[in-house]
Amino acid sequence: MTVGKAALTLSRRTLLQTGAAVGVGLGSASALGLAGCAKPAKSAIGALRFLFIVKTVNSDYWQTCLSGGKHAAEQLGLQALQFTGANSEANIQAQIALVEDALAKKPDFIVLAPTSSTALDSTIEKVYKAGVKVVLIDSAANTTSYDTFLATDNHAGGLLAAKTLAEAIKAKTGAASGQVAYSTFLSGVGSLTLRDKGFVEGLKAYPGLELVAHKDAAGDQSTKPIGIVSDTLTRFPKLAGYFADSLITLQGAVTAFRENRVDSAKVSLVGFDPSPQLVRELKNKKIDGIILQDNYQMGYGGVAYGVLAAAGIQTPKFINTGVTAATPANVDSEDIQGLLNPSIQRRVGLHTPA
Repeated sequence: MTVGKAALTLSRRTLLQTGAAVGVGLGSASALGLAGCAKPAKSAIGALRFLFIVKTVNSDYWQTCLSGGKHAAEQLGLQALQFTGANSEANIQAQIALVEDALAKKPDFIVLAPTSSTALDSTIEKVYKAGVKVVLIDSAANTTSYDTFLATDNHAGGLLAAKTLAEAIKAKTGAASGQVAYSTFLSGVGSLTLRDKGFVEGLKAYPGLELVAHKDAAGDQSTKPIGIVSDTLTRFPKLAGYFADSLITLQGAVTAFRENRVDSAKVSLVGFDPSPQLVRELKNKKIDGIILQDNYQMGYGGVAYGVLAAAGIQTPKFINTGVTAATPANVDSEDIQGLLNPSIQRRVGLHTPA
């Protein structure tokens, strides 16, 4: 993703601590440091009301994001009216209804992960024009009617996926060459489009790799993410590598590889976003790379920057929350474990002096 002058790229700790610390400072003169967790003293900030709306509640990825938002609300003493999402990432109308309902509750700000890059534009603009501050997370919308957007640079994530897959193929076969394919969860989703574009562009650095297939799961969360991979494996029995651009399509690819008895020592698999099961598959070398976003930071930072926006402070238009590749070789490292298990990070958020 290309970002302009209003954009920032911050480290995980800097974003979380700066956003929250300044937010508390707006409403309280109490001396809050950054060394140990504690809920701040009651202040004017506690009168702020907000809603937090993700794409779906039925996902490990979004549950982690919600956890970050809840952590921020607890530490800042905010009135969280609702943490919610649709029953499926493909249920765009349900999310539109949730945003409409949010406006009726007259919050000071909303944190929103748009399911579609275009379908929610008019609804977001309606909320923004009503004076409600809007913080977008994870996925873009085709409107400028928001205060801050916290997200992964998904194009960079796609490039990293291509590099990770090429390196895995080379490690197994001796060369970054052969047939590769990929699947997307749902066309038209801004974040996925950028990932796919980055992946395809990234493959150009490896002329020995031939892109032979692209399949769309059309938002299906049951059998289609498995079937489209199985079909590709059948059509291309000499496939060297596969990329899945979302948690759901990666889960589908793992199942398809298992059902088709794919030899993981010969065929490489890389995808986006972890779950406990997928991390186990990574450690068992059934997956060669999981591209990690910092969804916990998106949740926490979304609330923190919502506070700043509600206070009338101009916030960055875009904040890059980072992207990292977890592999079987680095999965147990401190940095990767911090992303996979954010609750173990003691220095996340607000702290009182020792």
